[in-house]
Amino acid sequence: MINKNNFVGLFAFFLIVSCSMEETTNKDQSVNSTARYNEFMACEFGSEMSSDNLTAMISEWQELISSEDLIGAWGYAPASVQNAWGEVGWWELEWTSKEAADSAWADWESNEAATAWAEKHSGVMQCDGPGRFKFDGIFPIAFETYGEKNPNGYFYSEFYGCSYNEGSSRENAEAFVEGFNNAVAEADYSETGYHYGNYFAYDLSATNPNGESADFLWANFTKTKEMNDKANASFEAEVREKMFPLFSEFASCGDNPDVYHGWTLYDADEKDFLPTFPADE
Repeated sequence: MINKNNFVGLFAFFLIVSCSMEETTNKDQSVNSTARYNEFMACEFGSEMSSDNLTAMISEWQELISSEDLIGAWGYAPASVQNAWGEVGWWELEWTSKEAADSAWADWESNEAATAWAEKHSGVMQCDGPGRFKFDGIFPIAFETYGEKNPNGYFYSEFYGCSYNEGSSRENAEAFVEGFNNAVAEADYSETGYHYGNYFAYDLSATNPNGESADFLWANFTKTKEMNDKANASFEAEVREKMFPLFSEFASCGDNPDVYHGWTLYDADEKDFLPTFPADE
């Protein structure tokens, strides 16, 4: 059994294109602008949370997956007590489309086995399915461009809430990414596992506990906290001066991101994958 503080080291708001990693500064920076439909469910962790119980919960959930339109799933746990969302964790689902997701949810909600699974593991974790946040997501840098993913499924993430300047829109945000990709390619992000996502919100009335809303989320993903620090140092030294003035023309983001420990919970390209969570302390 572990408490919530220990759980921060166990379970992880906010990409599944692979490429070979070459030791060269001249990486392929073609932009993947295909939008996916992403949902985030807020989750609370229960008194029965443990590595073994969580593994059993995810393993049994994977056996219930029937939709071929589910691309991937990820879990997040706060890596800082300063997060705007506090101790809230997240379960992210990525689908081929909103229509496919709505259909799969309708099937799930009428599935007796799914109901039994949720009740069985309610002491481990409970997530707000009906209140899930909805986004279109683009992931412009391929997953393994800057280093292979961790075999246990772990990653580290930062989520910034961003708002458009007056007269700007998603079109401006999408046009920005090619230049940003090129600037990153010229900097030292090697072995960080760096990639990022832009999540464009469906419901602009949604707010965080501080009453702040966002037009879109900018999420950075790396292999570890140490690699996140390296990526941030490279951004400050080699990317910010080139790209930040251009970004500021159409949007602004909060100064402090919410940070999370994360794990891949399901990968449609590797359906036998099961994350390895740290042993309980």
